[in-house]
This record gives sequence, C-alpha cells and structure tokens, in this order.
Amino acid sequence: MKRISKKVSVIVLLVLYLVGALGIGFNLLPGLEALTSIHLFITFLFLIYWHEKKSIEFWVWLVLAYVLGTAVEFLGVHYGFLFGSYEYGDSLAPLVQGTPVIIGINWIILSYCFTRFSARLTPEGWSCFAKAGVAATLMTAFDVIIEPVAIDLDFWSWSGDQVPWTNYSGWWLVSLAINYLFLRLGVEEGKNPVAFWVLGLQLFFFIFVYVFRL
Repeated sequence: MKRISKKVSVIVLLVLYLVGALGIGFNLLPGLEALTSIHLFITFLFLIYWHEKKSIEFWVWLVLAYVLGTAVEFLGVHYGFLFGSYEYGDSLAPLVQGTPVIIGINWIILSYCFTRFSARLTPEGWSCFAKAGVAATLMTAFDVIIEPVAIDLDFWSWSGDQVPWTNYSGWWLVSLAINYLFLRLGVEEGKNPVAFWVLGLQLFFFIFVYVFRL
C-alpha cells in the first residue's frame, strides 16, 4: 500500500486547523465546534500513522494514557476529583456517563507533542521525571489559554463560572504521570515529522480563537 506523504499530511492538518480557527474565531461557520471530536480523532490518526517505532511499549502507553486520561475526567465530572466541579458540554460529544469519549485521545495528543518537545528542549542528562515535569508545566500553561476558549465553545463549564486553582494543579499531576510513562517506556525514541506541526497548530488554534473571538 502506498504511503501517504508527509507533505500531504501536513497540508491536510493545515487546512483542518485553518478552517477551524477562521470558522470559529470569526464565527463564520456557526456550530463548527460540534465537529471537534472528529477533528481531534483525525489529528490522533496522523500522529499514530507517522510514529516511527510502533513497539509494544508504544501501544501500551497509548492504552495507559487513554485509560488514565479518561478515568480522571470521569472522576472529575462525577466527584470533583483533582480538577474541581465541572461538566462537559455537547461540543465534545459523544459523551458516556457525562465524559467525552474523545477526552482520553486529547490527553494523548497533548502529552505526545509536549513531551517530545520537552525531551528535545531539555539537557540530555536530565531524568525522565524532570523532562516529564517540564512538559507538564508547559501543558498546564497551555491550559491557561485553553480554558476561556473551551468554556466559550461549550466544551466544558465550571461550577460558579470560575476556573479553580485545583484545575491547574490537577492538570499538572495528570500530565506528569502520562508524560513520565511516555518517557519511561521510550515512546519518544524515533521520528515523527508531523508531531511539531500538530503542536504548533494546536497553539495557533487556541491563541487565534482567544484573540479574535473572546
């Protein structure tokens, strides 16, 4: 079977994120946010497709990251565990017991991209824990931008309309665990030519929507 080229993959991702940013940022395509789950799943497929070393450790990490990310969100929605009191909106449908099916994949995408970036940014001698901590800090900083956009687009909402500090501490802890597993299992080894494109486009989307819509 003929392999999809990197150029085609990047173009598809660029189109998806540009249409999303322009359509939502300028409200040109009302209701476009309802396609977020499909958009995230397509992004996920490109990341998996271009991951160079699909070892057993890689697949184990995917399962662990998805289960952990989904489990903490389920506990958060129902019991306020780690993050605080919140609920998801219809923009991230489908939901199972109030928890988006796609939310574990969102944790995978962010952890994969930020941890790869962190592993290359930090000195080679740093431990997995230290590199995972840097990536977790960057992910939590990114969540500061995500929160107002996500609330406006009905991805989720907070009790009292205030984002509690526990959300950010919870984000850091969950990110640290998933990122540490990523590094400990050696998932960062090998190339992925679209990972940094995905990271850049995610940043572009939320910053663009934040600036032009809010």
